[in-house]
Amino acid sequence: MSVKKKRMHARIGRIIASMMGIVLIMVIVDSLRRDFFKGNTNNCITVEGQFKTRTGRQPTPSSTISFDEANQPTTESEGVKFAGYTESTISSDKISQGNLLLISDEHPAPENSHNMVNLSEYKNEYYYVASDEIRINEAAAEALNFLMADYHAATGLNDFVVYGTTNTYSAPDSFCYGYFPERLSGNTVDFALLGANDSYIAFDGLDEEGWVVKNCTKYGYIVRYPEGKQEKTGEKYRPWHLRYVGKLHAAIMNDKNMCLEEYIEFLKGFNIDSPFIYNFENEEYELYSVKSEGEVTNAKLPIAGGYEISGDNIDTYIISCKK
Repeated sequence: MSVKKKRMHARIGRIIASMMGIVLIMVIVDSLRRDFFKGNTNNCITVEGQFKTRTGRQPTPSSTISFDEANQPTTESEGVKFAGYTESTISSDKISQGNLLLISDEHPAPENSHNMVNLSEYKNEYYYVASDEIRINEAAAEALNFLMADYHAATGLNDFVVYGTTNTYSAPDSFCYGYFPERLSGNTVDFALLGANDSYIAFDGLDEEGWVVKNCTKYGYIVRYPEGKQEKTGEKYRPWHLRYVGKLHAAIMNDKNMCLEEYIEFLKGFNIDSPFIYNFENEEYELYSVKSEGEVTNAKLPIAGGYEISGDNIDTYIISCKK
């Protein structure tokens, strides 16, 4: 056997001997530990006192408290119930802003000078305007363009004329007779029809043109003074007078056959504790009302935003948001 192999075998032998020695020491130490604790169990010190345990009888209290059901915690805490909302404030000027204003001589609205466009410059080719000075809110103008484009696609006609918006001529010889103070909001459209030789014809809501009355809610418009609602609105049926309220509100009013007055009264029956839930265009919406408290009103509003506030122009705010 070579010298190298002899040295290797000797080294391995020493390693094995060392490991066996370590194991023997561990066995002896463990045996001594067991003997020590076994011999001292009778000399343990007893500590007196009360300790909380996971199981078993608890100490009897020195006094008892009677059960009061009204003071018991609810299954849903306030924080969980209103998760996603934050306490906020609404300033009093908001009471006369939004698409759901109830405007009358008793409750006038300030003239809307924001987001107004000249309809003669904004319109598409599917309808006409009676004047180059007709102005309207941009959102209402955009919705009107979609409405008129789809009317043309459905009927092949483009015979509607926007006779007026904020300042419609309403004398006895007018095609859109009647004074409506809500026109100042910039959210109304008064229609006539184009006749022979560029003349005008009154729009009565019938014939092919009646498509607009039946379908306007899909675009955010309502017939402001619908048929059969004179007792609520104070006005006879005016198919030529449309009001822009937004697609969500128009859809709900159409589903429930409500005029604007009925709709506002309906929403006043819902609050943040019990909101009105409505499914619209594959989205779930939540609507609730907040009573005005004066100059500043406290309200719970969604933290993530994405909500709309409209005053009713009297004493209530309507909040609508996606859930």
